[in-house]
Amino acid sequence: MSSSAEPKEYAKKMILQVVPSLVSGGVERGTVEIARKLASSKYNSMVVSAGGPLTSILDDLHVPHIELNVASKNPFVIWNNAKLIAQIVREHNVDLIHARSRAPAWSCYIAARATGKKFITTFHGIYNIPNFAKRYYNSIMTEGERIIAVSNFVKQHILDNYKTDESKIRVIHRGVDHNYFDPAKVTPEQLAKFKAKYSVTSNTPVILLPARMTSWKGHMVLIDALEKIKNLDFYCLIVGDLSKHPNFAQRVSEKIVELKLQGKIQIFGNQPDIRALYAISDIVLSTSIEPEAFGRTIIEAQAMEKLVIATNIGGTAETIKHEVTGYHVPPGDATDLAEKIRYCLSILGTMPAINVAQAARRSAIENFSLDLMLSKTLNVYNELI
Repeated sequence: MSSSAEPKEYAKKMILQVVPSLVSGGVERGTVEIARKLASSKYNSMVVSAGGPLTSILDDLHVPHIELNVASKNPFVIWNNAKLIAQIVREHNVDLIHARSRAPAWSCYIAARATGKKFITTFHGIYNIPNFAKRYYNSIMTEGERIIAVSNFVKQHILDNYKTDESKIRVIHRGVDHNYFDPAKVTPEQLAKFKAKYSVTSNTPVILLPARMTSWKGHMVLIDALEKIKNLDFYCLIVGDLSKHPNFAQRVSEKIVELKLQGKIQIFGNQPDIRALYAISDIVLSTSIEPEAFGRTIIEAQAMEKLVIATNIGGTAETIKHEVTGYHVPPGDATDLAEKIRYCLSILGTMPAINVAQAARRSAIENFSLDLMLSKTLNVYNELI
């Protein structure tokens, strides 16, 4: 058959992702990563959000972005957004709408019903359910024809709290770009710059807690733990957003002074170049006293071949194999955390530490890679269109 008789190539299907904003965070980064993957796939894509710095990445990828106030929880705004999203769907021939948060999910659901398009959601976190009204508001995340859960812990939360058909749920762990989070990619110049910025001396082991300043992240437990081993040589960096809970940040600072640990623990604001921060650290912690939906910093630190200690609750329980790819501690247990830190400090530079660090990177690549997350997400799209 001649080439002129070949059937015309079908137009690419269009995926619309809707996220509250594109400022920072795991949800936002996941949105951009999917957009990048779609740009080189059989799909076209576009994003709706309230805007933010990450829109510049979409511009570089030539992925259309439409700014709407989809972060608003105001019912009138949600209803108006539904009409606007339905208009976008029709004008751009959207085939599937992917909502990543509750307020935009309500607008997307209404728009999908109005246009007859496919609708899926990603359950990025665990939502509080204090009353019936809040449960109803949250339940929109279970209305997708497919529901992506970012961990098995999140999947069980959905099944335990909402009337959901389990066959609709797809567990897709968050993914780390191990080609970027690679210790070999950090130059000596970068290391020297960050060591100077954070006052890191050459021979003192560095402990890192990369977490925004909020009580459930376990900062107080960490300080209690470090007080128990303050005779040891270490320097602890607490790095994260300080702006949202300034009163708690002040309490943490006061406790450090009260326990006379200000020479061993320092607090810093958010650091965009998290890779270099991992690179100057020896031990990375996740000390949350409430369950994390997943815990992306753990797999990033593992990819950077760091010793990781994390509380054994929520999604973090799925990313570490105890004493093989890292170490688990019970939440809120300062004594056990102190002993795990003491042990890790004692083995730094030895084969036991090297073996765990290398196994951690292998696990991140094999089980929690960005490529795996992206391919599984595209498989969900393929199921529906």
